[in-house]
Amino acid sequence: MSEHILVTGAAGFIGSGIVRRLNEQGRQVFGVDALLGGLYPAQEKRERFTELSSLSGVEMLALDLRDGDLSLIPGTITHVINEAAMPGLSLSWDDFELYSSCNLTALSQLLEVAKSWPVEKFVQVSTSSVYGAHAVGDESQALQPVSPYGVTKLAAEHLALAYWRESGIPSTVLRYFSVYGPGQRPDMAYRKFITQALGGDPITLYGTGEQSRTNTYISDCVEATISALALAMPGEIYNISGSEQRTINEALAIIESLTNLPLTIIREPAARGDQLETRGDSAKAREQLGLKDSVNLESGLENQWKWLLERR
Repeated sequence: MSEHILVTGAAGFIGSGIVRRLNEQGRQVFGVDALLGGLYPAQEKRERFTELSSLSGVEMLALDLRDGDLSLIPGTITHVINEAAMPGLSLSWDDFELYSSCNLTALSQLLEVAKSWPVEKFVQVSTSSVYGAHAVGDESQALQPVSPYGVTKLAAEHLALAYWRESGIPSTVLRYFSVYGPGQRPDMAYRKFITQALGGDPITLYGTGEQSRTNTYISDCVEATISALALAMPGEIYNISGSEQRTINEALAIIESLTNLPLTIIREPAARGDQLETRGDSAKAREQLGLKDSVNLESGLENQWKWLLERR
């Protein structure tokens, strides 16, 4: 049987990049997205959905995995990349039901249906937020999430791996670290900062700005995720992280240089559940999945800045 790849959350930032790259490789893709509002302007996701639908070899379906008719997904799916989730830290404190339903109920529904498919690999996408305030080290570090979002994503990891143990669905987990670049979600820091800088608006900074991140450029994330379809081992967990640790203040300085505009920064107390430090050790993913760290923060933010300039 030829491969048939399901990508959920296909109209999102990372999901859409994965669909496009798979299509460039000439692979058959079925994309699903609930097109939920909130973190995205509704029009932005719908434009992506329409664009992907026009690609030869890509079939797109608007479907909510929580309560939609999953029988509309072909029964020939051989590979799954589950990007579908409700992301973001702060909102998860205010609407736990939304996060639990999107990140757990939807996954449960998908895994149940997947038991009847000829699945060769199920890639469950997770996050460095499962590690907590200090996400420093390899996959063996302690799991201490400090937000409801992180809690639901950790539970989703366990659910996917439970189906591997009990039902034989060959699940593997990828933990993303601070993915950025052109197409980034509007609620994410770098896109907000650049958009505010270009508009001459003040930038609201939560915390001291000395929070540090090992950022992962979008194309590196996409390539590693697609590699996991063939190379990841069932039952294994992989950090997907850049190797260059930089502070938020350093990122703001880069943005100020790019825009050639002085930034007005309004400082607020740290956001509830925000990570203080991420420094992901991705040696396992580099060795087994071929993960690369090919774009430094200066170049990545410049690419993102140019993308946002074009959209003005």
